[in-house]
Amino acid sequence: MTLYVTGDKHGTVEMDELLPFYYAVGKNLSEHDFLLIMGDFGLLFAPEPTQKELEWLQWLSSMPWTTLFIDGNHENFTRLDDLPTEKHFGNPVGVITDKIFHLKRGYVYTIENYACFTFGGALSIDRCFRRPGISWWEREIPSEEEMVRGWQSLEQVRWKVDYVFTHMAPFSVLLELLRAKYIGITLNPCHVPRDPVALYFDTLVPRLHFRQWYFGHLHVQTPPFSVGIEGEGVYQALYRLVIPVEESLMSAEPLAVREHREESLSQILFKTKSLLSLIEHHGELLNAWLEFEQALQGHDIMAFHTLIRRTTLEEVEEAIESCKRKGYYHLLLVLKVEFKEMSC
Repeated sequence: MTLYVTGDKHGTVEMDELLPFYYAVGKNLSEHDFLLIMGDFGLLFAPEPTQKELEWLQWLSSMPWTTLFIDGNHENFTRLDDLPTEKHFGNPVGVITDKIFHLKRGYVYTIENYACFTFGGALSIDRCFRRPGISWWEREIPSEEEMVRGWQSLEQVRWKVDYVFTHMAPFSVLLELLRAKYIGITLNPCHVPRDPVALYFDTLVPRLHFRQWYFGHLHVQTPPFSVGIEGEGVYQALYRLVIPVEESLMSAEPLAVREHREESLSQILFKTKSLLSLIEHHGELLNAWLEFEQALQGHDIMAFHTLIRRTTLEEVEEAIESCKRKGYYHLLLVLKVEFKEMSC
């Protein structure tokens, strides 16, 4: 049994980003494996069910794994709140199908013997462009009852869980992402929106002991990082990638300041000394390039194959395992083809 996590999918807009995960890993999973989406699930967004929504819900239900999600801010809360409720993982969940469940705000669920605190919702900074009850709902901000429930649930487990899954991040973490230039590159810290959900999380952080805190919402992907407080735990922002939870990761370094370079893909490939180094330092970039450009161009293919020719079969195997851990499924599929050719 394995628990995978990923960021916002926005319903029919980005749900197809799960296809590489399916072909690379997901088709070999079972209903006892879980994929957890960090909010903005979005497949119940339209006022009434649409054909595209139904097709994607049917596709998700047909997958070998079980899909879980917390709510984000871009959700139709009228439809979410109307879902039938059943008890799973030790607490109430909203049921879409027997393979798709909504994890509600403020509960500690037991998933794969892990204690998991979940809390959805966030402030929409684009709400002025949205229509109430059509594309925006006040329920994006948790109620007092939900916030009290979260506090009480954590008190019941003596403020100790394995994982925290939220849509928004604590406010202190937002400031760390700002410092490291992952968000708001030109934004002054004093102008960061005071999201009430982020501020609520800041009241939990000093008391809460956890292995890792995963969150979405910001549309950035980070490595695991700390915010400089010893023993506080490890954070990670999720977006497009699907990754397995880190079972043994208990500490991490603060985020290095993100460099914004304009090197071409070929320049990166020619400068990189090994395939493993490429995955470690540029894997996310190459994976995204493969995802959106669909295929390598001539000079990029030459650079990539030059790198592959310097790589042993054992290193390619190690690179494949690294891609699985990091969720680089587009790159993983390319490496599997190379591995097959090298093995012949």
